[in-house]
Amino acid sequence: MTSRRTPQQQRSRAKVDAILNAADQIVDARGVEALTTTLVAERAGMAVGTLYQYFASIDSIVDALVARHAAAFADELKAALAQGHFTRKRDVANASLDAIISYYRTHPSFRAVWRGAPSATNAGFGEAGDILIDLIIDTLVSEGLATRDNPDFVLDVEIQWSIAQGLIGLAFRRDPRGDLAVLAHLRRLFELDVETVPAAGPAAREVSAAG
Repeated sequence: MTSRRTPQQQRSRAKVDAILNAADQIVDARGVEALTTTLVAERAGMAVGTLYQYFASIDSIVDALVARHAAAFADELKAALAQGHFTRKRDVANASLDAIISYYRTHPSFRAVWRGAPSATNAGFGEAGDILIDLIIDTLVSEGLATRDNPDFVLDVEIQWSIAQGLIGLAFRRDPRGDLAVLAHLRRLFELDVETVPAAGPAAREVSAAG
C-alpha cells in the first residue's frame, strides 16, 4: 500500500522552504526589521493564512532562519575540519575561524539576521552552537591534541567560541566584508594555545604560545 504521507510531507517541506527563502531574501535586501508575515507570504507566493499554518509569528520564522543557517554552517565547518591534519590546537581554531568568516562573507542574509535577531527575538546560534563546539572538540580529540574528559579543555573551547562570536559580529557590523583590524586582533588571540594548569598551581590558567 502506498502511503499518502510522503507527498504531503514533501508539499509541506516545500512550503516551509518557500517561506524561509522569501524571508531570507527580504532580510538580505532590507534587514530583519523589515520582516512582516504579509510581506513574507507575498514574496513566497501564498496567502498569509497558509503561512500561519507553518509559522506562528515573525519570531518563529527568524528562529527557523537562524537554525537553517546554523545547520548549513555546521556542514561547512565539518567539511573544512575534515580536510586538515592538525598538529596544534591553534591550527584547528584558525581553520574554524576561516570557515565562519567565509560563511559570513558569502551569506549576507546571515549577517543581517545576526545583527537584527538578538535585539528583535533574542535569537542566535543558541543550541546549535553546542553542535559547532562539539565539531571542534571532536577534531581536537581525533587529532590527539586533547581529551574530552578534561572539563577545563572543554571550557577553553567554549571561551574561544564566545570570543570568536563577539569579535566576528563586531567585524561584520563595521564592514560587510569583515573589518580587517578586528579580524587581525582575533587572529592574534587565536595564535595562542590556551593551556590549562592544575588548580593547585599559582594561577588558575596561563596562555602559552607553545606549539
